[in-house]
Amino acid sequence: MQLAMRRLSSAETSNSEIIAFTKGGRDIRFSRLQQGDEAPREFFYGFPALEPAGLSASLFSSAGAVPGFAGRVADFAEGLMARLTGIGIRPLSARLRMASLPQAKVILSYTDGFSLSLGYASAGRKNRPIILGGFHALSDIEERVPAPMQRLSRALIRRSLAGIDHIFFFGPADRQFAIDRYDIEPNRTSVIPFGIDTDFWRPLTDTRTEDFVVAVGQDPNRDYDLLAIAPGQHPIKIVTRRKVKVPANASHIQILAGDYFGAESMSDDELRRTYNRAKAVVVPLKDVWQPSGYSVTLQAMSCGRPVILSKIRGLWAPELFKDGENCLLVQPGNAAALGGAIDRVRSDTDFCAQLGRAARETAVKHFNLDRGHKGTLELAKLGLSLWRDRK
Repeated sequence: MQLAMRRLSSAETSNSEIIAFTKGGRDIRFSRLQQGDEAPREFFYGFPALEPAGLSASLFSSAGAVPGFAGRVADFAEGLMARLTGIGIRPLSARLRMASLPQAKVILSYTDGFSLSLGYASAGRKNRPIILGGFHALSDIEERVPAPMQRLSRALIRRSLAGIDHIFFFGPADRQFAIDRYDIEPNRTSVIPFGIDTDFWRPLTDTRTEDFVVAVGQDPNRDYDLLAIAPGQHPIKIVTRRKVKVPANASHIQILAGDYFGAESMSDDELRRTYNRAKAVVVPLKDVWQPSGYSVTLQAMSCGRPVILSKIRGLWAPELFKDGENCLLVQPGNAAALGGAIDRVRSDTDFCAQLGRAARETAVKHFNLDRGHKGTLELAKLGLSLWRDRK
């Protein structure tokens, strides 16, 4: 499938009617796709579906300061405020970005901080674009804020949500908790499905499985400290730039500092090969409402690898994850259960192979790229409909 995309831009202007903002770092993958190289396409969230549907759309990065003196001043001032409150709301920067998009009818954001920033900047304003704000962890934001600032942070979040025309989530538990906590009208919200590139994330016939399990990711909700104390002395590789508390005698644990953007970078191709080499992929999570870990989980499943996943409150598709059938689910915070699950996949070759086959089938059937594309296309059409109704 060809990537249909007009631009991945950090420029300050665009004449498109629909503007999608995602986090930084997509440029490398976009350049590879433009050159005809192989790269996973889920990191564009379904934006490639917009132009083939006849919609005028551009993709921007929300990372970094807005170009120009005003942008640098806003970035500095809002950086200080973010450190004070523990929440990254940047309404001045968001307003500057909106001012440079005169033809925009719909602005679509895929990052929590920028969605809040757009909402805060838009609250009470007329003649502005329709704001569609996406959240990966809205329900858990306050728990990361220092206790003395939580009341202020909740007020900031409420004001920001008031300025968002439609709020979308990646997991049903996160959506429901946020509705209850912030008194959001349910009809202003939705859950969009997350899909991955099952053509890229696939089993490799030229790669042999080795006797280790691997954990990958930078999310602060990864519970690598728990994994490090799981009983069994299992060979474990943890790919992260985060600090992990490894017991002094845990020689079976190896920390690999690579990530996609760091100095010791790990490419998508290397990550795919790592998945395929591993006996299983472990996704140990803290018990949060955020649908944490879905990218790694689905990538690994699509590669045909058994996945050991924490059964957290925010599990994004609880009806599709079947313990012992297409994955192994363990209770968060239970080191013994985690160690037992690792032992099971290491010791039972037939079970391991069956679990991997079922994982691949589940990923291809229920989490393919078309699902994510469909969700984004429906959001864009909803935004245009809201724009017409407002006029």
